[in-house]
Amino acid sequence: MKKILLIYNPNAGDEKGNELLETIERKLKENFEEVLIKETKDAGHATELAKEYKDIESIAVFGGDGTINEVLLGMYEADSHAKLLIIPAGTGNLLAKKLDIPENPEEALNAFSFNKTKKIDLGKCGDNVFSMFASIGAIPEAIHEVSSEEKSKLGGLAYIKKSVEKLLDSHKYELEITSDGGEYSGEVDHLMVCLSNKIGKLEFTKENKDMDNGLAHVLILTDDSVKDRLEVLRASVAGEVEDVDKVVNFKAKKISIKSLDGDVKVDIDGDEGPKLPVDIEIINKAVEVYIPDLNEV
Repeated sequence: MKKILLIYNPNAGDEKGNELLETIERKLKENFEEVLIKETKDAGHATELAKEYKDIESIAVFGGDGTINEVLLGMYEADSHAKLLIIPAGTGNLLAKKLDIPENPEEALNAFSFNKTKKIDLGKCGDNVFSMFASIGAIPEAIHEVSSEEKSKLGGLAYIKKSVEKLLDSHKYELEITSDGGEYSGEVDHLMVCLSNKIGKLEFTKENKDMDNGLAHVLILTDDSVKDRLEVLRASVAGEVEDVDKVVNFKAKKISIKSLDGDVKVDIDGDEGPKLPVDIEIINKAVEVYIPDLNEV
């Protein structure tokens, strides 16, 4: 019997999880013989649910990037081989966008035939996993300072507003980065360890479009001048960040990062993560995800 577990966060996005639940359940029942529904109660609950149902064939997640990463962590820790279905319900929906999943939940459900999947890499950072990026810098700091009230009121504009505020008062970090693909020690304005070539509408590089080569792209902006930041932004739009003079870049599977001047936290796909030092490892083709039937990733 084909079963799917639906893990949904009623507080995700515009907090319409309960309103859409009946629609989601009806659509899933068209493709699965049994639909199990579990609501997340608090932080970390989605991880426990994914571990509890580790032997199920498929898991659907209705939530934002944070809920998705909780489920991915549970699947990783339980060695689950479930296929993952993402129904976007967050502010960023970064992985969903990368997989060409429509942001409207009902449109997303209608985009799947449930016959098409692909395996993608995951990153392991301390006790966390990430599907898109781990980063350090003023913009990541701004992202996890945005309140739930601001997100509900302004959506993605809340992140832009807070990012501008932080950039005006940002500072450099003294970091030491070692890996099996390169190393760097010194001043850092922004650091990104990317599993994808693209985050939202910014395409950092032309490489690793499929997110399945077992390597992360490490990008280090070493200068904090407005000119250099604008150059990185321009290059991000063009997919040519690795060509910018003030950007150190290399590809790696295992990366160690430590601070040389105080407490620094890592951002994990838009959520606050662990303090440095951290070890990051890329897990090749760690999870199989459903992708829209008519689109190529």
